[in-house]
Amino acid sequence: MSETATTWPLHPYAWQQADWQRLTGLVTTGRLPHALLLAGASGIGKERFARALTARLLCPAPTPAALACGQCKSCRLLAAGSHPDLLWLMPETDEKTGKTAKAIKVDQVREVVEFAGKSAQLGGWRVVVVTPAHLLNVQAANALLKTLEEPGRDTALLLLTPQPMALPATVRSRCQLLKMPVPALPEALAWLRPQVRDDATAQLLLALSQGAPLAALALRDSDWFAAREKLLQDLVQLRQRRAAALAVAQRWHSLGADNVLTALGSLCEDMALVASGAAAVVKHVDLAPIIAATSRALSPAALLRFRQGLAERQRLLAGNVQGSAVIDAVFTDWVDGAAT
Repeated sequence: MSETATTWPLHPYAWQQADWQRLTGLVTTGRLPHALLLAGASGIGKERFARALTARLLCPAPTPAALACGQCKSCRLLAAGSHPDLLWLMPETDEKTGKTAKAIKVDQVREVVEFAGKSAQLGGWRVVVVTPAHLLNVQAANALLKTLEEPGRDTALLLLTPQPMALPATVRSRCQLLKMPVPALPEALAWLRPQVRDDATAQLLLALSQGAPLAALALRDSDWFAAREKLLQDLVQLRQRRAAALAVAQRWHSLGADNVLTALGSLCEDMALVASGAAAVVKHVDLAPIIAATSRALSPAALLRFRQGLAERQRLLAGNVQGSAVIDAVFTDWVDGAAT
């Protein structure tokens, strides 16, 4: 299935130019590997890069700058989401429930195998994009191996993932690895600053997103980012025994377990830094005073135990554990462990 898109990006982000020039150079000289593993942190624009490369491969009349022209039949079909020579593979979403599967399944990969065995309908390249590739289940990964090794003439397979080592070695060994780095801070700021309209906020968001610009922009609008200060205030209340753990937990059920765990995990890392005497390098700089107050008299070991507990609760969420129960347990952990 190809993704519907009213505008299909024809060029990568500014910080991806080195990788772009390298790959388009290989396209021009006919030396592009038939299977590429694009690996890099979430939020750096791997999908944008793959879309631009897909457009370039499918376009029969690229520009002198090695970009798709955006005007030909192929480019128009791509923008309409109906290009017959593109297969975009991702976990399926149930139309009735709206839930997205946790894995890419073998039946989906069989579609790739069938697609790769056909000739291009427009007479050029065929492109398969698999994202995120680490969600291929075992059967799906095994079913993809022969196609990765012998995909057919003028067929490119692009596998995108932030977790390349989660892929089987048999898949990795059949792909050319392209490690896509996080952009340098000046490049990331140059892209993000106009969108958040505040330099301090841009720097804060990038710090909390490990420098990934798209992740930083998404964080600005996330529920947990807006809830950080109130969460810290509740942790202080619990430490001072001025509130009960379950009563506090009840107030956070509406935020959702994943948001609560993510926020507390990020805040806990800064609290551990303060408790260890490294207050100068906290990431939540806008909340530094309250982080210092929350961390007062807490040991780094206690905070580490709490952080490890959060990680364990996060793993439980991947199963069928009820989110509200996880939130209740987390605040009880705080009272029983880190707050002692």
